[in-house]
Amino acid sequence: MTEKYKMRYPEYFKEFKCIGGNCKDSCCVGWDIDIDKITFKQYYRIQDKEMKRMFQKNVHNNDYCTSYDIDYGKIKLKGDKRCPFLDEENYCIIYSKIGEEYLSNVCTSFPRIINKIDGYYEMSLDVACPEAARILLLKEEGIKFKESEENLGKHIVSSEIDTKSKKYNKSPIKYFKEIRDLSIKIIQNRELNLSERLYILGDFINKLEDELKYNYGNVSKFIKNYDINLCKDCYEKNKLNYLIQIDFFKKMLEFLNVSKNVDSISFKEYTREIIAGFKFDENTEISEHSGLYIKAFEEYDENFINNSYIFENYLVNFIYNNIFPFSESKSIFDGYIMLLTRYSFIRFYLVGKYLYNKQESKESIVDFIQSFSKTIEHHKSYLIDSLEYIKKNEFDNIEFAKVLL
Repeated sequence: MTEKYKMRYPEYFKEFKCIGGNCKDSCCVGWDIDIDKITFKQYYRIQDKEMKRMFQKNVHNNDYCTSYDIDYGKIKLKGDKRCPFLDEENYCIIYSKIGEEYLSNVCTSFPRIINKIDGYYEMSLDVACPEAARILLLKEEGIKFKESEENLGKHIVSSEIDTKSKKYNKSPIKYFKEIRDLSIKIIQNRELNLSERLYILGDFINKLEDELKYNYGNVSKFIKNYDINLCKDCYEKNKLNYLIQIDFFKKMLEFLNVSKNVDSISFKEYTREIIAGFKFDENTEISEHSGLYIKAFEEYDENFINNSYIFENYLVNFIYNNIFPFSESKSIFDGYIMLLTRYSFIRFYLVGKYLYNKQESKESIVDFIQSFSKTIEHHKSYLIDSLEYIKKNEFDNIEFAKVLL
């Protein structure tokens, strides 16, 4: 009898099924493809002569292996960064010819993300996958969670935490679940617009960090008694902040250097559109177009963001599957400021696209978030470099968070 494991997952998780060649942005194009040791050995024991020749030609040992369960080997990609095991219709030859059991842990798992928290395998999906993004971002009722006991199969655990471990007795990780639960509750509070929710989340994380530093014994009580409505009137949007945001993200865009450091054709096209939309190609000062920018941000916030379940779902999904707020460093505020930076960077691009195209739809918003996630979340260094830039310039504080909102 196959062993069953305790699982926790969003209800949308069961809806996902890979659509293979019908996917418009294959995970087998543009990314390195890792092979775990067990699968690597299987490839070299295969009896099928044609497949054996393909494996010998295209699969090799990874000199920089970090885990036998993940990247013991690598697939040598073609010049266009396509997996050599993709056929002309973007279907996997390994899967179709010799079966799913010959797919590596990485290929079997993606876009599933698995963390093990207090004995539960927490499952979710990565919005870098177009089909996953469509399913989870378009849940009008929001993301809800459930638990069950099931078979696990091939998998990769991204993070493992036992909050009851003695080593966390004096660590904020001891309160990880309580922090995350309240963070999700704040973001899902639809009585407030999204900017208000994000501000309240920042207030909660900022004050919590003080409790963790100076009054650790009171942390549990602080989380339990934190009043979401207490500071909802503390945040007041300043439309001039949109201009500061544009200046900040224009610098971050130069930092990314899309034409040189990004392979994604769709993200390059989005970047071309926003450069034209914001008139960056005219080499004029931001102040010269201030009225245009402010009007565009206000329209976009009002029509597509303030009460949008798409962005709510994006944030909730990120908080759930990225061990928020411990997703960046030991500082929980770093986790918050980088979550906010991601959201604001997405909005910056979407407003630029809106200026360029003069139209918007839920489907195009989902398409961009997917492209953003595949490009930015899986970039080898950009987010790490971004946090370093933010801290170096002392932007890691609640006042700068107000600017990004």
